[in-house]
Amino acid sequence: MRLTRVLVVVATAAAAVAIAPSPAFAIPSGDGWSGSWEYTGGSSVQVKLDVPGAKLVANGWDALGTRAFVLNITDTVADGKCAYVKWTAAATTEHWSCGNGTTVQVAGLPTSTNAVTAVLCRDSLAHDDKTNCNVIDVPSSAADAFIRTEGNGAQWAYYDGYAGEDWGAWITIGDVHFDYFGWDDWPAGQRLIESYLTFLEPACGSGTVQSASPPATVSDCVDYDLSVSPPDTHVTGTAWGVGCTWSLRGLNPPHHCIKLRVPQPS
Repeated sequence: MRLTRVLVVVATAAAAVAIAPSPAFAIPSGDGWSGSWEYTGGSSVQVKLDVPGAKLVANGWDALGTRAFVLNITDTVADGKCAYVKWTAAATTEHWSCGNGTTVQVAGLPTSTNAVTAVLCRDSLAHDDKTNCNVIDVPSSAADAFIRTEGNGAQWAYYDGYAGEDWGAWITIGDVHFDYFGWDDWPAGQRLIESYLTFLEPACGSGTVQSASPPATVSDCVDYDLSVSPPDTHVTGTAWGVGCTWSLRGLNPPHHCIKLRVPQPS
């Protein structure tokens, strides 16, 4: 997936200097937490989730909105626990992988036109103590065929030892990128968010940080490359972002949107 952070550094350097918050760290640490999904070409789509000790890689095929996935669930730490996945599409199923380095492959899941929600956790061998749960959502492409465009997707990750933001989130929807970045516990109990809406080609687009105080949203139509930024804001808990695009032409053109949540580590 293309990361557009480098595209906006020059345009927003002054704003970054003006903020300059000290490095903050999620409690507990967010190191090793990430999630992504992306249409990678042709009919292929891939979903990934990571928490310390567990990993999910789901490879899928999308036939005009009907999707099928094969799950690969890996336990990555020798601590007597398991990797656990709850997969919701046509139905909700649960799967475990136990033993350091053990990967369990799950095939034969029913095809579905629904949106997908994947949850990855650590669990006890008795399957009764789920912790460190991470989640990601993949919208239905049956409801909006534009979602299937190669390169469309969303991802977020906590940085490992990075001296700036604690985490970054990137949404790609056509030629519009909405990126938002967070400092946790700034101030205590809140997450400071800075965000950028970048147009790679002439287009209309918007970016919103939801449940933000003050409200953080920006919308524009441009006929050249441009990066714009709403004011910095704060959120408490999950940091939801929404990036949208629509045509420069026509009356009431359809809006295509991707919504991404960045959970706090637990």
